[in-house]
Amino acid sequence: MLAYSSGNFGKALLFSGADLTILFLLTDVLGLGATTAGLMMLVALCGDLLFDLVAARLVIRLRRAGRGYRWLVVAAATPCALAFALLYAMPALGARQLWPLAAALLIFRGAYAVIDVPHNALMAQVAGDSRARGRVSGYRLLFSTTAALAIATILTPLVQQAGRAQAFDRLALTGGAAAALFALTMMACALASSGGRRDVSAASDGISVPLRDPMVLGMGLLAMLTGFAAPSFGRMLLYIGSYVVHRPDLVPTLLLAVTAGQFAGVIGWTALTHRFNKSLLLAAGHGVSAAGLILFALCLASPPALIACAALIGFGFASVFMLPWGLLADAVDVVEWRSGRRFETGLFAYYLVVVKASGAASTALIGWTLGVLGYAPATPQGGTVQAGMLALGLGVPLAGALAAMGLLRRFDLDHGRHARLLTALARRRAQSGAEPVSGLKRGLSKSSGPGFTSAGGEALSVQARQTMSRSIAAAAAVRS
Repeated sequence: MLAYSSGNFGKALLFSGADLTILFLLTDVLGLGATTAGLMMLVALCGDLLFDLVAARLVIRLRRAGRGYRWLVVAAATPCALAFALLYAMPALGARQLWPLAAALLIFRGAYAVIDVPHNALMAQVAGDSRARGRVSGYRLLFSTTAALAIATILTPLVQQAGRAQAFDRLALTGGAAAALFALTMMACALASSGGRRDVSAASDGISVPLRDPMVLGMGLLAMLTGFAAPSFGRMLLYIGSYVVHRPDLVPTLLLAVTAGQFAGVIGWTALTHRFNKSLLLAAGHGVSAAGLILFALCLASPPALIACAALIGFGFASVFMLPWGLLADAVDVVEWRSGRRFETGLFAYYLVVVKASGAASTALIGWTLGVLGYAPATPQGGTVQAGMLALGLGVPLAGALAAMGLLRRFDLDHGRHARLLTALARRRAQSGAEPVSGLKRGLSKSSGPGFTSAGGEALSVQARQTMSRSIAAAAAVRS
């Protein structure tokens, strides 16, 4: 599980680094207008809607041909690294026109999708039960946070310096070094991961997931909130620190504080996943981040206090960014129980499409809003622009946290219920095509007693569980 999770270091180094700095790179380094930069992010949004679906179809086809997730991760590592290096070499190459910049951005995001889909889907095989998936979610974020530390201490200051001193060669070298480290990390991750459970889903997998399923709908809404709202804080830190607090030198320190808070959060939230439901801990994480955002807004006049607020926000963000992946792996099992098909690659691709598209839409909204408000790089900003920056950097993630807390009240799939679901699925597979327990294909809606599942759906009822208990061996139930 640790070997698999180490891949998140390389992925976060590339994608999070680009996500955090790309808008600032376009406006303050390359001199594009904020509206034009927002238009480029809209192009990236359209690309993400296509790239992950194409990548998912490719993964499914290769799996049916005997090439698993790990094979594709190794094969796609080098092309993705080269695409990232090209993106950060564009200023040194003298590319200032819109079309080569947009092409480089699309090439990078397309290459990243080919490696992101199989690596994320591999999680459902590496970790089987709900508690293990909670731990893997924590391990993944631990490596992602380590990459965030490198982004805060190296990549972000270099982007700022490139904007002030036109240090394009150093920026290109840094991008190349990060790309090489990414390729080595992903190859080592894939070769060291065992793959865990037997691959049972290649034949029935697909990208046409059941969108009307309550679990699928709930995960889609959660992905939208996670991709659109929470990252706005990090995307706007460069602007808030430079133009609202008037302390651009404070930005790396604030990013380090967020990273330190995430390190503490990884330890804290991961330790709690063994005892508490992932959905409950995820709602708590949103609550902690909301409290930190409110305190950040109240402490703008005191830069030292902002560091403590940023650490609190990072502690909450650790839960916000790590636990949805564990819930998604559980969703694969729930949807398999209801539909009779295991949409493993399809559901992970669906979640990635929504979360990435929401993130690109958020960045585009930031660019358009700053352009409408009259933002001009490297000049003092008026009160309207400053208020807009605060609304985008603090108001949007605060609203998203409150909405996510309301949504997560409908998620109630705990560890015990998921273990019983896994036992039922194993028995169904062993029966080689027999009808599901209680004979229904859609959530056991005719069984008596209260049902359960995430997002308000129905699943194993009291009658169904009693039927299972009479037919499943006690030893197998204990092992589950």
